Amino acid sequence: MRGLLVLLSLSVLVLMVVPAVALIPAGMANDPAVSSGSASIRDPGAGASRIAAASTTLSVRPNPTPLPARLNRTSLLQLAARAVAERPRVAAILIVVLALIGLGAVLYLFLRTGKRPSAGGGKSAQEPPGHATVIDVTAAAKPTGQTTAGYPEPGVPFPPSLEKRFLNPVFIGEGGLARIFRAENAKTHQTVAVKIPVRFDEVTGTHFTRDIVFWQGLEHKNIIRIYSSNILPVPYIEMEYAPSSLAALPLPLPEERAVGMVLGIAHGLAYAHGKGIIHRDIKPENILLAADGTPKITDWGLGRAIGETRRSSVIGYSPAYAAPEQIAPGRYGRPGPATDIYQLGMLLFEMLTGSVAFDGREMHDLNLAILDDPPVLPSLQGTREKELGEIIMKCLAKRPEERYGSVADLVWDLEAIRFPA
Repeated sequence: MRGLLVLLSLSVLVLMVVPAVALIPAGMANDPAVSSGSASIRDPGAGASRIAAASTTLSVRPNPTPLPARLNRTSLLQLAARAVAERPRVAAILIVVLALIGLGAVLYLFLRTGKRPSAGGGKSAQEPPGHATVIDVTAAAKPTGQTTAGYPEPGVPFPPSLEKRFLNPVFIGEGGLARIFRAENAKTHQTVAVKIPVRFDEVTGTHFTRDIVFWQGLEHKNIIRIYSSNILPVPYIEMEYAPSSLAALPLPLPEERAVGMVLGIAHGLAYAHGKGIIHRDIKPENILLAADGTPKITDWGLGRAIGETRRSSVIGYSPAYAAPEQIAPGRYGRPGPATDIYQLGMLLFEMLTGSVAFDGREMHDLNLAILDDPPVLPSLQGTREKELGEIIMKCLAKRPEERYGSVADLVWDLEAIRFPA
């Protein structure tokens, strides 16, 4: 940028100085005062005769009032234009010089701002793994010019306004709309997780506010606990810290461990449903694991009150875990408690097989499979394949009324399974 400024400054100086310098000889040659003075010097006799004639005149003439000297109001641009008109060769040289300067400036900007190809052949080197939550906007305007390019580079800045409240913050992860930091509470010296929005727009604000509203009243051993939250000085949620998540576990899991995980999550959801709240985004990334392995549900930003009829401004789901009613509510009804049951079944399917029931590279094909195709359960390596297969298929029924009537009913069937010692 400095080089560009220098080039532009040089071009302006050339435009100002060269025409003015080129104009001086021509102006002096046409000046009447200079011309008359030079004539008097060349012809002294003419001056003497005029003096003699004046001396023979008897009448006395008053001295004429001297005219004020005319100010030279010719602008520098006018002088430059006159010089260019009178000296076309100089004008041609200036045009060539300015063209070269402009070409140099363009090359300079191109070299400074040129994009280098990425190491991955044009693809972003970092892409969010796992099942990303898709946020769609209906009542609220979609933000423009914003994309989710994946996880940020190491060293994501922590908001300075929270540094007195939370010590030694370390960035540990990012979801669709929020970043998570591990930090130390300055008062209690307890290790906590701090959740902060990635952006500050209407959609993110709505999602974050719902997260607080539906989450802060839930206290259960299988739900991440909120310690504090506020919207000032910046929106944040201080919550229980869990060192890992279900998404970090190698899959598939042994039958008994997979059932134990789903039972813990189901107990947490049964408690939330009893409080009138559904989650609608159960997936491995939203199941955190405490140090002792206890599964804990997090991220209630897509939560909804049971029986709520008002249309939300934020509609979202994780494509591979979406229930049919989340994709086509006009065909299958509005999402409700049965939506969480469907996602529990999909979670159990993935933990036992290592993949989700429906997969596709194109969103359109994936949605069609979820809406119309029956799930195909591969052969399970275990001793309770029949019982677990029946539970999964009932959870993944297309119509909500064909699934379990409640999470408690699902818990009953899971607890009835007995594994050999």
